[in-house]
Amino acid sequence: IVIGAGLAGLNTALTLQDAGLSVLLLEGSNRVGGRVMTLDKVPGRPEAGGTEFGAGYARCLSMIDRLGGFPMQKWLDTVELPFALHVDGTTMPMSAWAESPLNQLVGKERAAGGPLMGPFALTMMYAPRPSPLNGLDSWLLPEAAPLDISYGEFLKSRGASEAALRFISNDTPTGDVGTLSALWQHRLFRFQEFMGGIDGLNRIATGASRFPEGIAKLLKREVAFNTHVTAIRADKDGVEVLTKAGRRYRAGRVVAAVPLPLLREIAIEPALPALQAAAVREIPYDNMVNVFFAVKEPYWKVDGLPGSLWTNQPMGRMYHFKSEQGEYLWMNVRHPQSPWIRMTDAEVMQDATKALNRIRPSTVGRIEALAVVNWSAYPWTRGHNVYRLPGQIARYGNIVAEPHGRIHFAGDHTAATMMGMEGAMESGERVAVEILQLT
Repeated sequence: IVIGAGLAGLNTALTLQDAGLSVLLLEGSNRVGGRVMTLDKVPGRPEAGGTEFGAGYARCLSMIDRLGGFPMQKWLDTVELPFALHVDGTTMPMSAWAESPLNQLVGKERAAGGPLMGPFALTMMYAPRPSPLNGLDSWLLPEAAPLDISYGEFLKSRGASEAALRFISNDTPTGDVGTLSALWQHRLFRFQEFMGGIDGLNRIATGASRFPEGIAKLLKREVAFNTHVTAIRADKDGVEVLTKAGRRYRAGRVVAAVPLPLLREIAIEPALPALQAAAVREIPYDNMVNVFFAVKEPYWKVDGLPGSLWTNQPMGRMYHFKSEQGEYLWMNVRHPQSPWIRMTDAEVMQDATKALNRIRPSTVGRIEALAVVNWSAYPWTRGHNVYRLPGQIARYGNIVAEPHGRIHFAGDHTAATMMGMEGAMESGERVAVEILQLT
């Protein structure tokens, strides 16, 4: 049995099936894909989750080939760059930032990113080159442990100013560089370096959801949707899975391929070892609220600024997307204290429209909020992306990936080398091999 029909669960199930095992995939929602979600019914067909396929996504790209291929488009061909910039109440073109009186950065920071990226580039400016991590999995080696300090402490050691720390904080999952592991950031930088930058990013033109849907069609057994797992009980002969509806399933082994916030809600017997249980309980996920707007009129022609916008306010970034599938504006809010996390979708759309109208008056009457995807409130994720607090890598390593008797674990949070969609696929491959070696 595999619990969770995101990319990790799908790849686990298919790999085990390819090896001749009988596999049942249980999914709490009514769809496959997990945090890959194309809003097919929203004009422009926006993406609410995993979207871009990088050049280093070997497993994803191989699977796309197996599925017969999809029409692809370059990510850079679908998004408008550069961004307009909004800082502390003032909106300006990115080219005006270096000499703006609002620019409190110092030295080389002031012109960081140039007219294309501006202060948006400070994070990468302070990323060490070459990376202190030789390999993609080097973040797990004992010699990397001294880097498992606060990201803020690391940035200060590199000479970052207080103004730079505030900008960079706005670009972190915690909203505060002091509460994020520097080693986790180094892992992210190393991964991005391996991926080769944004030039090599591609999207599936018909929607990223076609990818997990295609994998699901290769399974011999239909996915059991709307199956909310509440308990896993293992003994020497097998494993029993219990659901909220009172159903019971039994198998030789079980793979829990769900995000940690959901795993915390599943009763596991026998209990996980203390350190592994602590890791499952304490490793956090960031928040993310996505708001999608229709563009009724080209507001950028009114104020003469780019359609995309970056701000140091909690509302985050707004991307203007335009392709053969249509046109839309995507507001991406990650701030952990954003009140939108706890609002209804209707309230978020109303509040987001007001916030954007205030920052960008040219949008008044020219945009319309269409949809919200709040990953923090979505019942089958309860968060967006996993990250680590300072000291958590040295303490927990990758213990969340270790099998517990007949119970195994997958998900991008268990990946050792890759991240995102490729990390999820990696974890499915790893746990399938793990099981095959035991059967």
